[in-house]
Amino acid sequence: MATGIEMKMSSRARALVSLVGTAVLLGAVYLGPLATAAAGIVGGVILAMGWAFLVELPNPGTARRVIVSVSIVANVVAYFLGVRELVFLAGFTVVIGFVAEMARRDGRPRLLEQISGTVSGSMLALMGALWTRTLALDDGLTSARAVLTAVAVAIFLELLIPHSLRSLRHVVYMTGGFLGGLLFMLFSDIAWYSAAIAGLAAGAILAMFDSILRRLPPATRRRPGAALAMVPLCAAAVVAYSLAIVIS
Repeated sequence: MATGIEMKMSSRARALVSLVGTAVLLGAVYLGPLATAAAGIVGGVILAMGWAFLVELPNPGTARRVIVSVSIVANVVAYFLGVRELVFLAGFTVVIGFVAEMARRDGRPRLLEQISGTVSGSMLALMGALWTRTLALDDGLTSARAVLTAVAVAIFLELLIPHSLRSLRHVVYMTGGFLGGLLFMLFSDIAWYSAAIAGLAAGAILAMFDSILRRLPPATRRRPGAALAMVPLCAAAVVAYSLAIVIS
């Protein structure tokens, strides 16, 4: 077990995983809601495999099962139903987290930490389902493409900066997101200010989660690093859905 967990993942490798995930999501968005839901489930599974290790939960197995289940159910709900049902599922996720922990028979050490970590990972997986729901809106395809383009440009620019300037990566994320939004505007009829604001918001999400989570010691290992790479992709779905509502 240690061999798989202890393999190292550099920050550049983690950024490459995020970039590949963005490309897969972008391709899925072009294919339609069903492909997007499938991509969302895959992203949720990758998140689940490493999230418990990233935040160092005492019982990774329980957290993994709950997050995978929430990811599958959330994407199915997003495909067949609507946001109201996703909100209900978000509330029910807290209950699921408690029930899953009550079913344990190992003494339940660090119970509050375990529940909060499981629920936070589940919420991220649920956010990822909003990519599918975004496509159901009138301008959902345009919004999803705009935000994913901004995320891709921001990550690509972060990969290009030399190690000596790594302290500026948060500025690079936000600048790259802003430029990515404007770049998408050149190939779409979306208003420039909508594209720029969405790109800036996507870059801010990248910077925020990088600042919060990258300092955790497990982030340099393979599975936690891969989970961290999925976090901004899940959260960026909120930006895409919000943008679609604004411009619809």
